[in-house]
Amino acid sequence: MKKPADTSVLSRTIASTATMKLAHLPMLDLLYTPIEERFERITRLARRALGFPVAAITLLSSEKQWFKSVSGWSISELPRDRCLCNLTLEANDLVAIPDTLEDSRTASHPLVTSGPKFRAYVGFPLTDGEELVAGTLCVFDVKPRPLSSGDRQTLLDLAAIAQSEIARDRLRSAHASLTSKLGVARREAMMDPLTRLWNRRGAMLLLESAFEDADRSSKPLTIALVDLDGFKQVNDTMGHQTGDEVLRKVAGRLVSSVRGHDVACRIGGDEFLLLIIDSDIESGRAITERVLGSITSSPIPTRDRSIDMTASVGFTVRKPRERASIDELLERADRALRQSKDQGRNRVRMAS
Repeated sequence: MKKPADTSVLSRTIASTATMKLAHLPMLDLLYTPIEERFERITRLARRALGFPVAAITLLSSEKQWFKSVSGWSISELPRDRCLCNLTLEANDLVAIPDTLEDSRTASHPLVTSGPKFRAYVGFPLTDGEELVAGTLCVFDVKPRPLSSGDRQTLLDLAAIAQSEIARDRLRSAHASLTSKLGVARREAMMDPLTRLWNRRGAMLLLESAFEDADRSSKPLTIALVDLDGFKQVNDTMGHQTGDEVLRKVAGRLVSSVRGHDVACRIGGDEFLLLIIDSDIESGRAITERVLGSITSSPIPTRDRSIDMTASVGFTVRKPRERASIDELLERADRALRQSKDQGRNRVRMAS
């Protein structure tokens, strides 16, 4: 596996505001975009392989650090002046701090002295296709810990994977189509801050774009609605903080269950919409069944305890050259969702 650029190459980049402006153009299409499985997979692997409780892939602008993917910490962005990763950008190389309270650079840092009170930090710079610093792959621990040589190599290998995902041409997908048309500010307004999925406004724009593409290509399109069974009881008995944890974990399971060019959106309290591109009845059923299985296959871990969840799913397929409108398809998917609930919940139903 190819390693990230070595120190001699990285030293040609300058971790400064000027450099960040140069790296800004290729970063624009990744800032303020929903979670993607290709990045979520890397941070999950980093946590498991290195044993650190928090792992993240971050992108940086002159004002903010944006967490493209983060595992083990509920956060989406930080002001640049509150980022431990500034040290990694300044060094343009691996930075490992085994005890932040013993290091003069971090002893008084707000992430060390107050929540989450990180005591160990490791970060490696990620570059774009032009070898300009774009962000970091980083891990954190609330206990002091050294970085072994084996852990160092694992981090470098994972950074190589993350860097290639940032630098490579993005797939032409509903995500890419929308991000190419919208600026950062508009994309931010179309994201659900809790789950980091597209919100209802984003979903409607995605549907319009997907309908246009389906009409041009004469390909089928599947829309599915997913509603969590008994979610209100979770909020009522365990509190909204636990409910929010469940919603975030469910969002991650949805993203990991659909294909890379499909889209998951949160359109209501515990209701999600799936836009499944180029999908006929057979593949639409297979993907929605997989989505349901991802929710029900294992309890959802929360701070208080693990919670068994089920879901009701309704889907419909817009056939090639069919002229059904967005509202008509949404009504059909909603009718299938109601059938799922009326027939006992925890099942997938289709409406034609």
